Amino acid sequence: MGFAALRQKLGKKDAYPNIGRRREGGKVREDGSKHDELIIIHRSLDSINFRSTCKREEMIDWKVVVPSYNRVDGFKKKTLATLQHHKIPASKIYLFVADEEQKKLYEEGLEPGSVGHIVVGIKGLPEVRNFIFDYFPKGTPLVSFDDDVRGFVRLDEKNEGKLRDVKPEELGKLFDMGFEHCKKAGANFWGDYPVPNGYFMSNTVSYDMKFIIGSFWGCFNPGKEVRITIGRGEKEDYMRAIQFWERDHAIVRLNFLSHKTATYNEAGGLQSDGQKARLEREKSTVAEMLKRWPQYVRANPRRKGPFPEILFIRQPKEGTRKVELNSEKKRNKTRKAK
Repeated sequence: MGFAALRQKLGKKDAYPNIGRRREGGKVREDGSKHDELIIIHRSLDSINFRSTCKREEMIDWKVVVPSYNRVDGFKKKTLATLQHHKIPASKIYLFVADEEQKKLYEEGLEPGSVGHIVVGIKGLPEVRNFIFDYFPKGTPLVSFDDDVRGFVRLDEKNEGKLRDVKPEELGKLFDMGFEHCKKAGANFWGDYPVPNGYFMSNTVSYDMKFIIGSFWGCFNPGKEVRITIGRGEKEDYMRAIQFWERDHAIVRLNFLSHKTATYNEAGGLQSDGQKARLEREKSTVAEMLKRWPQYVRANPRRKGPFPEILFIRQPKEGTRKVELNSEKKRNKTRKAK
């Protein structure tokens, strides 16, 4: 594939003028070598000055995985509608259901061709999370959604502290960005800011131990090296983060990005046996986690509410903890001022 064709494949012909060129010895030359690195400037991410390196014609072939149970209508109106709005191809979407009866229920309730793959897995959230890791080859890039994600927001580049909706064409590129930062940081796990609140979000990508909420995240499939073995899904997002941290000593979080969901409120899924039963399980799960990982988590008594909450204990990290995505923009303004 020539560079003109590659530009057309990625977007408008002139949207990526720097693809295929690299600066070497103060000169800009055409890069015709098959294995040389290319610098791709993500112009479509507006003011975020993020650079990534990749091999020529190498694209990140991620799969979107969604476990769901008894939520046909909710999945169709929320997560599936969100994926369709952001132009995620149906062929990349893998829906995991509990059994053949559930598969039939979803097949009858969804538009034909709207989901590329409906896979019969196993009932139970931790069980199906482990099943998904076993289903795909180790190292496969996976983007995991719960079935009730209603959309994505990010910091508005033009209004400090304000949020805007992620544009339809942006989301897939943000998936790529998460995986590319993982490669840069030596990590295998990434996610976004857990609460869509512009006051707390920042225009950074962090590499230290941070909480990644379970309703949306990405990873290079760790296979059997990461397992959810405590409880029935309560605090499974903390367990996953701990295990990835133990493997890599790095977790990537896109702190300018967040998503909207209905944690604890949506019928079906974890709520199938009622909130009272879940509350009792959550107390038991938290107690076991505090016993197993006292070096990583502690109780959070400041959070009010019926469900027990925990906090990560700050961990030492060698190297970069976070990068400012707009640092290059600030440097350019400084140069102009001088």
